[in-house]
Amino acid sequence: MEAYNGQAAPPYAPASDYILAFQHISKDFPGVHALSDVNFGIRPGCVHVLAGENGAGKSTLLKVINGLYKPTEGQVLYAGQPLHLSGTADALRHGISMIYQELNIIPEMTVLENLYLGHETPSKVPPFLSRKSMARTARAFLAQQGLDFDLNRKMKDLSIAQAQMLEIVKAITVNARIILMDEPTSSLTEAEVDFLFKKIFELRASGITVIYISHKMDEIFTVADYITVLRDGQHINTLPAKDTSIPHVIEMMVGRKMTEVYPPKQCEVGDVVFKVDNFSRRGVFHDISFELHKGEVLGVSGLIGAGRSEIARAIMAMDPKDCGDVYLDGKKLRIRDVNDAISQGIALIPEDRRRQGLTLILSVSQNIGLVSYKHIFHSKWIKHKEVKRLVERMCRSLSIKAPSADTRVEKLSGGNQQKTVLGKWLSIQPRILILDEPTRGIDVGTKYEIYKLIHEMCNKGVSILLIDSDLEELMGMSDRVLVISRGTVAGVLAKPEINATRIMHLAVGGTGA
Repeated sequence: MEAYNGQAAPPYAPASDYILAFQHISKDFPGVHALSDVNFGIRPGCVHVLAGENGAGKSTLLKVINGLYKPTEGQVLYAGQPLHLSGTADALRHGISMIYQELNIIPEMTVLENLYLGHETPSKVPPFLSRKSMARTARAFLAQQGLDFDLNRKMKDLSIAQAQMLEIVKAITVNARIILMDEPTSSLTEAEVDFLFKKIFELRASGITVIYISHKMDEIFTVADYITVLRDGQHINTLPAKDTSIPHVIEMMVGRKMTEVYPPKQCEVGDVVFKVDNFSRRGVFHDISFELHKGEVLGVSGLIGAGRSEIARAIMAMDPKDCGDVYLDGKKLRIRDVNDAISQGIALIPEDRRRQGLTLILSVSQNIGLVSYKHIFHSKWIKHKEVKRLVERMCRSLSIKAPSADTRVEKLSGGNQQKTVLGKWLSIQPRILILDEPTRGIDVGTKYEIYKLIHEMCNKGVSILLIDSDLEELMGMSDRVLVISRGTVAGVLAKPEINATRIMHLAVGGTGA
């Protein structure tokens, strides 16, 4: 791989030409230089994309703009004037709104309460709120946007995609001059992504500036007017989107030329080792049956809501099922709870790493060791030296970037959080590994590392069930693809048959694979 020597962008026009100008911005955390002397500007009324690997400093820069972080050095100019924010509420008052990568919701609140959180409508009798007025305005606005939500439904009862759509709508409702979007499409269906892009173009046409983070190159070149690349907290370049290309942006991001998207898989698929037979749950999925071979990657495709994640959770006994059996090496398994599944060699890495895969206030070491205490060391006492050796091995093999293993997971980038989840479950050396959207919100360089890791596990005889909404990724990594449509198996495609057209035909209700 050739090294890439990125050149700094040329000197910029006066700060008054930009709605935001960053002058020598640095942000330090204990043991981490998240941003180092960042200098560039963002023009008003455009879509400006921030690109870079996980840990490059993109989200940190958005949080500086949003008032969540104060820069260690340097200043931000807003319409030519120094921007001094006391917090996110102050940012809203200045016309700056943000959609976070990880959902920023309160699960016990209703849809209505979430939409108006921070800018509620007071009643004529303080300190009470005018719920009727808020509900009337919310219904009208949602109808205008072509959305239909029960305003009294609690946020915890919504899917990730539904909650993400509401966060997007919420950001639009506050009449912001600048809207910050951190991976807004990571949980959305294709139709919902189209809805978002339509809104972005409408915002741009009305003079609103959108600062957008995405790891999906096709998205970047669909929406971007300008692209800024960050690497290791430093500004590499800012270019008009029309003057660059996907390979050029990737080279600037990773600092080298990427010669391939998916690494070649070396191992051959063996005999059937795992079988799911007649899995059913009323109203969710019905008569799900499939086989998984030794060393195989079996992709699972389907539209959001088809029941893919629910099937995985039922295998692990995280959710109930009405009927169905699981077999390993021809032996029927009795799985009453998650611990039963783990002890018999089955592990699941969930879609929502922050809510279901990690304990954010604990360290990298504690997260990786959580499952190991019971299922590897089989001891009531924590064997600190053995745990330390295990954690060091996982951090080394997964290239987890953290100041130390004692760093709290909430301080890590999304990619390194995902690697920590992988480390936790790989430490128990599972025979069957279920991966639910394993590269959601992950940059191209880290994706490639995870792809290699999947193949290394297959080489060791691990069998992988890969649930993935990214069709290109699914086709590039799978030996076979199982397509779920409306809670049933629509078909199974072998390697020569796998293509996007056939997958989507089955996913929307076609048959005949």
